[in-house]
Amino acid sequence: MPHSNTATPHWDHRDGRVAAVVAAVVYSLWAVEIILPVGPGVTEGALADPASGFGQFLDSAYRTAAILVVLAAGLGLALGARRPRRWLTVSWWSMAVFGAASLAASLLPGRCVVATDAACTVESVVEGVRGATAVQPVLAVVATLAALLASAALTWDRRRAGERAWVVLAVITLAQAVAAAVVLVLAALVFASSGDGSPGVALGLAERAHLVTVALWLLATGVVPGQWKRARTRHAVS
Repeated sequence: MPHSNTATPHWDHRDGRVAAVVAAVVYSLWAVEIILPVGPGVTEGALADPASGFGQFLDSAYRTAAILVVLAAGLGLALGARRPRRWLTVSWWSMAVFGAASLAASLLPGRCVVATDAACTVESVVEGVRGATAVQPVLAVVATLAALLASAALTWDRRRAGERAWVVLAVITLAQAVAAAVVLVLAALVFASSGDGSPGVALGLAERAHLVTVALWLLATGVVPGQWKRARTRHAVS
């Protein structure tokens, strides 16, 4: 929410950092879902039934998280580094694209609770699931690639700035790249097989791994201080 040290409320970098951290927490919830079966003998968990209570909660939570991502990216662009830096700008814009694509996908009908789940959206289309459209896989792929570009650009910016956190960011980016590649390959296999014979457990684990790496990127974006603007009157440590 806007802060006010004077009579006029205003946004500052703390709002963007909090928005990114909260979004990271929400995106990590899918890792919890795997231990919440919807009934005896069912191993897919709540996401196998979007109508379940937890599935509906996740649907609303991810939509909110997408809005928070767009907010964080907007504040990063408006309140970020004093001097424009190309790679940081690329990172913020890519983050905004990720949030916008996630939000748009979450508003479309379909059975996929996680709108950025490329494999689920592809399978829904090829199987002719009611409400599924070809736009959903496109948005999912765009969101996946935008998140990866944002993480990579932020890593390179922090390295050029000499901030030691770039090493951690590089590890997160590498993990995200591997997870994204696996998910997209599995999604392509689902499409090629017309939805039959999907990889099952491997696919579910890959999707969760990818979402965890996205959550780690958002967490790092909120925690790492270098890309956020300092107060004008003093050098504050955030």
